[in-house]
Amino acid sequence: MMPINYNTGIINEHLHVRKSVGLFDVSHMGQILIPKTKQNIFSLEKFIPLALENLKLGNSYYSFILNENGGIIDDIIISLMNINNQESYYIVYNSSRKNIDEKIFKSILVNYSILENNSLIAIQGPFSKEALNFLKIDYPSSFMKNISVKFYNEIILISRTGYTGEDGFEISIPNSIIEKFINDLIKFENIKLCGLGSRDSLRLEAGLSLYGNDLNEEITPIEAKFKWAIDKDRLLNSSLNGYQILNSQINDGVKKIKVGLKVLSNSIIRSKMKLFDLQDNEIGFITSGGFSPSLKVSIGIGYINNDYRYDKVKSIIRKSMENISVVNLPFIPHKYKRGD
Repeated sequence: MMPINYNTGIINEHLHVRKSVGLFDVSHMGQILIPKTKQNIFSLEKFIPLALENLKLGNSYYSFILNENGGIIDDIIISLMNINNQESYYIVYNSSRKNIDEKIFKSILVNYSILENNSLIAIQGPFSKEALNFLKIDYPSSFMKNISVKFYNEIILISRTGYTGEDGFEISIPNSIIEKFINDLIKFENIKLCGLGSRDSLRLEAGLSLYGNDLNEEITPIEAKFKWAIDKDRLLNSSLNGYQILNSQINDGVKKIKVGLKVLSNSIIRSKMKLFDLQDNEIGFITSGGFSPSLKVSIGIGYINNDYRYDKVKSIIRKSMENISVVNLPFIPHKYKRGD
């Protein structure tokens, strides 16, 4: 299990990823390969709001597993990959939702392979591609692309994705060669091992949602500002879980909406704190919060009433009512490698 931090500490790890390259062990995440068949597509499209038949080979997509009310059971990355001449959907899902997700997969799919014998690592930061060049490994050309390659005669799956807002890669590697891969990789002088603490602070600065905090089964993609991640044609199809609720929220609006938060003092905000308007009426809640090593202020993510029209809210921090700015996400610009 990945530690909170290594010897240099969370802030040093965080800043190193922003300027160089960090290595994260994210093998706690779930991984599954699902052959692209009509039956599997039909079954998956009840839960996933994408037109799976139309996904492009070599592309990766941010998406969701939805419940019958349109709430988010989990957020996922789904990739269409060619592995051993078989087009398959490769899905990475959250460790906290493994049991729930896999129960769904097992109940609806004809054939699939849960990759229990694969590790998953993330290489993140502006020098990520130099790290893979050091290993003499091919890699995807731009953000949200993927390829499969051979390494020590085993197939590894490489996606140009991540959870930091930086350029980087997530790589699925058979356990039989993971030690060789890591031993080779850490010979690259710029790379530094990073833990869960910096992973969380990096994703928070990038305005990326954390399942269990910013997303749950009571929150829909529309409330979380992820309408862009739903295929518009799927909203016309009654086979999609929660399609009526999602359409209603798009057409009529939502009661609560996700926002970024920046504290105007030195205080730190945390999840589950309540948010108030300028007249001290409760209007929302904080779902993620912490110190930003890059900005040197306290930042957070939360939900407020959608009809609230001001850019200031308040919260009780250490028994004192403090002012907080409502801001757009992300807090710092994403630096993904975009296609030409």
